[in-house]
Amino acid sequence: MTGERARGVVLYAAAGLLVAAGAAWWAGSAPPGRDNDQVDEWRATVEQQLPDTENQADAATSVLRAGADQSFETSVATGEYLVSMICRGGPESLVRVSLSQFGRDSGRGLRCSGERPPDSFKVGLGDVVRLNVVVSDNGPVVFRYHVQRVLD
Repeated sequence: MTGERARGVVLYAAAGLLVAAGAAWWAGSAPPGRDNDQVDEWRATVEQQLPDTENQADAATSVLRAGADQSFETSVATGEYLVSMICRGGPESLVRVSLSQFGRDSGRGLRCSGERPPDSFKVGLGDVVRLNVVVSDNGPVVFRYHVQRVLD
């Protein structure tokens, strides 16, 4: 074997070891995740407790990771609306939901652990409903909201 060929073999072997070590580090440093079956169960629970209706203005379900900051927005006609929210997650998980367009107001805290019923409140809306959802450091959580016009 020539010296040039030997250097090539050593170079390729070293590159292969580096790739293998990088892949092992990447897999080992991944954050611990929830079992997909658990998240699917939480999703089914929130969608059962807060189902879609014919006269809803908007509704959505989303899986949010720990520390997530997510906004949900939809156009609505001016009027009074009932906003309902629910979340499910592991122990000590919670979300904070605010309606503020600019910045983050204090909002409403929702505990996601346990078997809690949906939280609802009435609000007057102009042309947009905007929900800003911030998840605590304990996640993931499944968050669902439902917006329905209040008819007199």
